[in-house]
Parts: sequence; C-alpha cells; structure tokens
Amino acid sequence: MRAIVPAVLLVACSGGSGTAPDAGDDAPPDAPETLDAGADAQDDAADAAADAPDIDTIAWSTGSNVGYGVAFKDTGNPLGESMFVGYGGYGVELAPAELWVTALYRAELRARGVRYVWAVQGPSDPGYSQDEIGNSKIAAAMVPLVSASTRFVLVAAHSSGAFVAEELLDQLATGADPGGATSDLVVYFALDGGGNGTQTSIGRTRNAYFVSAHDGTTKSANYSAMQTLASDFASKGGFYDVDSTGAGCDDGAVWCVHMTMITTKPHDPTTADVLDDYSDFSGRPVCTAYLDAKASEAGL
Repeated sequence: MRAIVPAVLLVACSGGSGTAPDAGDDAPPDAPETLDAGADAQDDAADAAADAPDIDTIAWSTGSNVGYGVAFKDTGNPLGESMFVGYGGYGVELAPAELWVTALYRAELRARGVRYVWAVQGPSDPGYSQDEIGNSKIAAAMVPLVSASTRFVLVAAHSSGAFVAEELLDQLATGADPGGATSDLVVYFALDGGGNGTQTSIGRTRNAYFVSAHDGTTKSANYSAMQTLASDFASKGGFYDVDSTGAGCDDGAVWCVHMTMITTKPHDPTTADVLDDYSDFSGRPVCTAYLDAKASEAGL
C-alpha cells in the first residue's frame, strides 16, 4: 500500500554475608553482596556515561563511501553497540535530518546503548520513484558492525521516508545480509508515513510499528494509512497513536499534527514547517513517545 502525501506539504533482600558488629561497636553491618553488586553496576554505568564523548564533537561522515543522501557517525557510546537509522520525509535535507537524529540520540538513544547512527535525507519526490538514496551503502556498512553487544537495529522513518526505509529492509532481507547478522534485530517505526511494506521486508523485522498522532480531535495526515498497514502486519506490533494534545496545532491542521512525531511542539500551528521542525528543538523537545511506549516490548 502506497500512501503518498501531497508534495507541497509533506515535507519517544537481603541475604548478604556481612558480619554483625561487636557489642558496643557503632559501625553498621556490611552491606549485602547483592546490594553491593547493584550499586557497583550503577556506578560502572554512570562512569561509562560520563566518559562517553559528546556527539557534537564527532563529525558526520558523508560522501560516496557513505551513500547518497546519507550521513553516518560512530558516537563511541560505551553503553552499547546498537544502531539507529533515521529517515527524514520529503523535503527534508541532510543537515536537518542530522539535527533530528542528534536530538533523538541525546534524548533517548544514547541511554539505550545506541552507538552507530545514520541520518538520511528525504526522497526527491513523495513516492520515492527515483530510488536515489544510498541504502545499499548503509546495509554494507551495517552488517559488519553487528556484534554480540548489538541488542537492536532501530529504524525510524517519517512521512515519505518510510518508502526509503522499507527499501533498506527489503535489501537486508534479499541478499545484503546473506549471513543473517541483522535477522531478528531490526525494530521499525513508520511515523505517519507512506509505505509499501511486504512480508519479505516487514516480515523479517523483530517488531514493526505504524505510528500516527492526534492533537485534540485532529488526526495526523496519514492516520488511516498507518492503521491499514498496522492491520496488515499486526503480528509485528501494530498501530500506535501518539497523544499530541497540547502541541498547539490548529483544529483541522493535519500537517501540523503530522510533524508532532518529530517535535512535540511544531513551529507552524497551521501546517508542516519541515526545516524548523527538524532543526530547532529549543523549548520544544524531540518526540520520543513512540520509543518510550514500545521500548520494553521491542527489547530496546
């Protein structure tokens, strides 16, 4: 099913072995070993997080080796070796896509152990008829990076970016990953997008969710299309409705609500402001509602 958004607008006890104090000894008993271990693990995680480099100090890699319309970054995150690919919608250039992925990394992905991130610009037309994005380069780079510490490969695609994302899923399912390194690792979120997912592409994922939003009584532009695709792939996770009430969209402004899966407070209450909504998250946090809702279920 191909849901294409009009070109002009498309654009988250105890039991230790401590020794009791002597009579009159004011010192408390030793802490139980289980509590010591838990505290040590928390300290280790905090130390690792403190040692992690700031994502903005690491340059994005782009160019022919990375793939057309694609930027890649190894964040050096010591908390894990999972991966994230973020696909922007039609009208989204590479720089704004990078800013969106960076905001998601800061808000959510870093703490979940994502190390490798790709940002992908939107397709040149709403239906992605040119197949121009360098997905084959993403697949070729991704597969060798999979290790025992890779808990998931997370793919999120907004709007027409879903067509592009599903090309990657299809490539991984049909030859780009002959050894099955990514098999049962991919978790896919289609964010109010188009899409023509097949049992080959979607069927190979661990989970796939089709996400839309509402602000008050106004539903996002591709709400019904997402419900249909969620029904088609219900066994993978199904539909999720982000409650964006309070985002500030005007009544009936479906394209403003469409953007609430990128930013919790779109810049233009009447329609989609693609450049600003992907680029400016000051006082308007990046949307992580869908990740927060499905993280436990999907093993994120």
